[in-house]
Amino acid sequence: MLIGGVESTDLFTGPPDQPLQIVRVRLVNTGPAVLTGARPSVTLTIRGSGVATPRPAVVAAPAPGAQATAEVAVTAGAPAGSTVAVLVTAAWPGGSTELPADITVAEPGWTMWMVSHFHYDPVWWSTQGQFTEARLVLPDDRGELPEVRSAFELVRLHLEAARRDPDYKFVLAELDYLKPHFDAHPQDRADLLDLIRAGRIELVGGSYNEPNTNLTCVESTIRNAVYGIAYQRDVLGGDPRTAWMLDAFGFDPGYPGIMAAAGLTESAWARGPFHQWGPRASVGDNRLMQFKSEFEWLSPGGTGLLTSYMANHYSAGWLAGHHATDLATAEAHAYEQFRSLAPVAATRNVLLPVGGDHTIPPRWAAPIHRDWNARYTWPRFVTAVPSEFFAAVRAAAREQDIWFTPQTRDMNPVYTGKDVTYIDTKQAQRAAETAVLDGERLATLAWLTGASYPAASLDKAWRLLVFSAHHDAITGTEGDQSYLDLLAGWREAWERGDAARAAAIRHLGGLADTAGLALDAQPSALAVVVVNSLSVDRTAMATIELTLPPDWPGWLALHDDTGAAVPFLADGVLRAADGALRSVRLTFRAADVPGVGYRAYLVRPAPADAGGADSGWQSAGEQPRLENEVFVVEADRVCDTNVGIQGKCRLRS
Repeated sequence: MLIGGVESTDLFTGPPDQPLQIVRVRLVNTGPAVLTGARPSVTLTIRGSGVATPRPAVVAAPAPGAQATAEVAVTAGAPAGSTVAVLVTAAWPGGSTELPADITVAEPGWTMWMVSHFHYDPVWWSTQGQFTEARLVLPDDRGELPEVRSAFELVRLHLEAARRDPDYKFVLAELDYLKPHFDAHPQDRADLLDLIRAGRIELVGGSYNEPNTNLTCVESTIRNAVYGIAYQRDVLGGDPRTAWMLDAFGFDPGYPGIMAAAGLTESAWARGPFHQWGPRASVGDNRLMQFKSEFEWLSPGGTGLLTSYMANHYSAGWLAGHHATDLATAEAHAYEQFRSLAPVAATRNVLLPVGGDHTIPPRWAAPIHRDWNARYTWPRFVTAVPSEFFAAVRAAAREQDIWFTPQTRDMNPVYTGKDVTYIDTKQAQRAAETAVLDGERLATLAWLTGASYPAASLDKAWRLLVFSAHHDAITGTEGDQSYLDLLAGWREAWERGDAARAAAIRHLGGLADTAGLALDAQPSALAVVVVNSLSVDRTAMATIELTLPPDWPGWLALHDDTGAAVPFLADGVLRAADGALRSVRLTFRAADVPGVGYRAYLVRPAPADAGGADSGWQSAGEQPRLENEVFVVEADRVCDTNVGIQGKCRLRS
């Protein structure tokens, strides 16, 4: 009989206030002293400076040629992290053996919080309908059902797991599936709401979905939070506190401040400063991280969220929680995760996400919770929701006077192409955001003067935009059918915003005071009103199509509100048979248009031979007539609103 090895562990047994550290001793029944015949009991003790074995471990001797591992509980008076020389003794009737070894003193008091979840993508390699609604599920060639299911089925399965097992807890997040399920499955509503109130289901995210906020307007991030929190808190009665951004490919630096202003206090996510799979998968060791996994994530404004970075990714616990063949193997995988995550934790608390993309409830999470804690005092492995983890982290920080490091660094991982691939998705989002923001501002002004406000239309436009801000949508990582569906959504959002903008400009243009332009103008002159929806003065190019009255001569002149001639480019010219001008598109420089205001210009009749180098106009050639519409100047940057113009109002007396 030989002692084949001695291994220090982070495991403790005994009472919490006087825990005993577990040391694993490997026995090998081989060599000259091999034990044959009956397998006697072997008593194991460990002693050293400050190390004792209050109760020796007793195990059966392994069979000849085999080996066995025993757990010996010892007291250790040395500080945690120190190395102590010990002597390990194995004794049995008629013999004994010893082995000098070194053990590392571990730290008690650790807890690993196992959060069951499933990550949901409304668009990715399939469409929202296919990802959400139940579809035929068939077993594979081994008779096993797939672990990936549609969202409606996933919510049902997780609810059933919680009904069967009082130790099972899980999180729900995105409105992309949460609202449709609540609407379509009234039979689940009572249990869902009861489990939310009981704290066994936690609504997380605080937003409509998991948006990629570094590719969208900041207002889209705000509306994402408004729609998400309004439903989670006010409809379902939840208390979302954690920005659950597991899979987002990047973040606006101001994101933590925005979500803190929305009432959230924490965030948790997997992709960020250490590329997509985390430091362990990328470089082999989490200890190469430049900061702890829990930190204060601050926006440039100084506000932010206590954040837990999932160093082993959001699917870290899925192998232990579901794929293991038996409970012992599941516990071994869970312990492996703990040992890799604990060295980078800010407190003696570790967050282990147990789930994956569209995954069913993990089979081993609750059994680990029961069996592990019955065997060990520390570390505890408990089923939990994020609020319990963050509460423990904050409590430990207060008790141990731990300061979380502030992090303001760029949390955008390098994904080649996601910022430029499918550039039309980025341009579509930007154009639609601009149109809807313009529509809201100008429609509000128009409403104050008696016009109706297009609330329902703009509401739908924002819902389309926050849906399309999803990290598998605007980044261009979706499949072809999802891409086509998204394009239709962006187009509709833009059309709704543009319609609101155009209607408001028409209304406000009709109210604009243009009487000062009429002092020496012909009765048939037209006033053109350029509207600026920005809060600052702006100079930009403006374009308008004009349909002229029947008595209009062969050409026109353009003047500003001071009477000065304004150069313009004319194209799309359409004339009558007698040479009279019927329609034309003008492009000109609208200078110093006041913020949230307008500037008026005067279009006067001019003879057909008035054009030329000295008259301030240039012709781009006569073209077929185009349909009349209000044109808008493109914005310079994301979320700038536009300069619009209205050219159909007559001079007011």
